[in-house]
Amino acid sequence: MTQQEDAAITAEALEDPDNPPIEDGDRLVPLERPFDFVPDGRASVRIDRDVIERFRRAGDDWEERINTILRKAAPADAAE
Repeated sequence: MTQQEDAAITAEALEDPDNPPIEDGDRLVPLERPFDFVPDGRASVRIDRDVIERFRRAGDDWEERINTILRKAAPADAAE
């Protein structure tokens, strides 16, 4: 990026009232959210790549099949 491009971007950003600049000494505070907050009802889970690839090779509905298997494997009292 050239100095002119940087200056143009900075000037545009400074004119944006919804995006005030961060001043030296300002503290950034993380948003307070519950640990299990998931806006759309989904969560991220780490699954080994080889397992995902096996499901994908078996068909396009691989995510649905993984969810079905996990629901069946979940402890019964966890649904309450």
